[in-house]
Formats: sequence, C-alpha cells, structure tokens
Amino acid sequence: MDSKMLITKLLTTRFTLALLGCCVFAWVGPVCHGQAPQALEESPSAPQALEESPSAPQAGSRDVEKSVSVDPVRHRVKDITRLSSDRTNTLEGRGLVTGLGAGGSNSEDTAQELRNYYKRWGLNIADVAEGGVALVNISVDVPANYQEGETLTGTVSVLDEATSLFGGYLQSALLFPIGSKDAYAVASGELVVGGFSAKGDGADITKNHPTKAKVTVQIERALQNESPFSGKTFDLLLLNKDRGTAVAIEEAINAVFPRASRGLNGGVVQVCFPAEFENNKLKFVNQIEQLKVTTDSQAIVIVNESTGAIVIGENVKLSTFAFGYEDLVVKVRETPDVYLPGAFAPRSAETVVTPNTEINVTESGGNYALMEEQPTVRDLATLLNQLGVPPRNLIPILLQARDMGALQAELIIE
Repeated sequence: MDSKMLITKLLTTRFTLALLGCCVFAWVGPVCHGQAPQALEESPSAPQALEESPSAPQAGSRDVEKSVSVDPVRHRVKDITRLSSDRTNTLEGRGLVTGLGAGGSNSEDTAQELRNYYKRWGLNIADVAEGGVALVNISVDVPANYQEGETLTGTVSVLDEATSLFGGYLQSALLFPIGSKDAYAVASGELVVGGFSAKGDGADITKNHPTKAKVTVQIERALQNESPFSGKTFDLLLLNKDRGTAVAIEEAINAVFPRASRGLNGGVVQVCFPAEFENNKLKFVNQIEQLKVTTDSQAIVIVNESTGAIVIGENVKLSTFAFGYEDLVVKVRETPDVYLPGAFAPRSAETVVTPNTEINVTESGGNYALMEEQPTVRDLATLLNQLGVPPRNLIPILLQARDMGALQAELIIE
C-alpha cells in the first residue's frame, strides 16, 4: 500500500513539473523572439478600447486622409528685383566675316568695307576679289560690374546679301555704346552657326538661321554705371511690377531693419543704409537680397490668336455661366471639267474648261456646358479638360465671358 502511494505521489509530482515547464516555455518563448506575451494582450488593463475605436487606424490600412496645408511659395528678394544701378549696356559695331566661299556676298558695300579694312593695315588695294566675304553687325549685352579682360558671347548677323556664315571667321571689330565714339570691346574669332543651308539646281534646304552666329567678345574698357553705394539710399526695381509685391518687400525689410525701406510705387522700393553698415554696404545689400517674400500678381489671361496658345495666371477667377459651342468646318474643292474637241470637230474648235466647285459643310458639337466658379487655376484647367474644349474654341468663349463680366481678370490678345 505504501509503495502504491509513493508511486502515485511521484507521478503527480512529475506531471506537475511538466505542466509548469510548459507554462514557463509559453511565457518566455515569445519574449525571446521579440513578441508580446499573449497574457498581456488579454489583460484587462490593456487599452482594448483604443483598438476598437473607429478613429484609430487599423494595421495595414493606408486609406487614411490627412489635411495638408500648402504654404505659398516664397522667393528671394534677389530673384524678383534688381538694383537700379545694375543696368545692362548694349555695344554694337560692324565687321567683316571672311572664309565664306559661295555663301559670301558680291555687293559693292561689302567690297568697299573690305578696301577700308586693307587700308587700316596700310594696304591700298583698289580691286578686291568678290565673294567669300560678308558685312555683318555685331552686338553684345554687357551686364553690370564686368571689368577689362572679361569675355562675353556676342551675336553676329548679316547686313548684305550673304546667304550663310557657316565656316566664317570674324576679323577684329570694335564695339561701341550707342551714341558714343569710344570703343569698349573687341569681337573676333571663329563663328558658331546654329543653322545651315544647301542649294542645288532643283531644290534647296535651310535649317534655322544660317545668317546669324555667335562670337567671342572681350571687354577692353569697363562701363561705369552709377554705384549703389555712393549715397545714403538705393532703389530695388521689381522685375514684375505689382503693388502687393512691393508692400511685401517693404514689410520684410522693415521686420529685420526697422524703418529702413519704403515702397515708392508698384515697381520701386527705396532702401536706406543703416548706420552700422556705413563701412560695409555690400554686406547690407546682400542681407536684403536674401530675404524671402510671397509675391503677388494681377489676374491676367493672355491669348495668342495666331497660334491658339492661352496662358492663364494664378489669380484668374471665373464666375458661373453657361455656354454652347460647336465646330463648323467648310471644305471647298475645285475639280474643273475639261471638254476636248472630238475627232471630227472643225479646226476652229477649242478646248473648253468648265469650273466645278464642291462645297461641304460639317457641323459638330452644339452642346451646352456649365462653367462653374473655380477657386484655383488647377480647378479651372481640370474643368476645361473635362469639357474637352479645344484652345482655339476657348478663345471666343473667354471673349464673351469678359464682355458679360464673368471673367475676373484682364484679357490680353496678342
């Protein structure tokens, strides 16, 4: 009896230890593999209400909409203005391009210019060979602050009957400011031509403009503009004239340097040099140019009737109105009837040509559409694409919308 009880106790003890080991393994195993224990998830203290809340995103769900506020684009003052003293000067001059071969000119003016060129080198040649030379105009725009020895790219254009500048070399030519007799730059060197022309007995081909080219221009004398640092103030000139943008620039400057600027009009903002920048005005101007502002612009729609292009500005608005449009296509075809004299017709009989005109008229469309008020240009473009209105058909619609007051913008027709 005692032995049976002992065996029963041993079996009970082993069963209890085995059960305890399974429980420990079930608890420790997930933790070792980085998983949360199941008992914790089922604990009454776990926030089950958060999982069942309809506002909480479910696992794997990506259809969560978020309202994102888009800030307006801000631009540096440097990018939307320029200093009044930073003006561009244009230099022009005349010169000779040689080495053109058949593309050169045979005009008398070109021959005389070639004689003058020889005289400058001490050569008096009365009879010059015609052809292979072109009389050209050279022009270059010189930005502010360019100094002696710096180079720019100028434009060369033909003044005579030359047909191509391909392969030509520009002899040294002096360039002058408009209305001045003092040379400020010299142009010379190989020409870079962006086009070509070829001609045969029965056909010819031309690509781009072979009578225009580019050439290197070297500055020989610096152009003296008014220094922006000579006085107590300087002017910022707006590239796109707008009163709202001028006010924004004034407020941005005064926020950093109180009472340092004032807007004179929609195109000019006057800035005063603070006393602490008296000896470093360049640094002050650079700090002003790095300030960022939100630009404003007038609501404008530009229409080019010749190309059918339409450009709509950011602030253009349309009031709600309905319109109808249709396409009307008229085709005219001429097929004249020719009557020849018969085999036994008299000699005085003549061929008779009778005109035969065929006119086809095709109408399509004729649907009415509702142009609803659009708060943004994106919405307007989307609506126009949905309506399927071609740009050329949209032009008269915009004209009528302007006349009836539904287009809240200035309409410019080019």
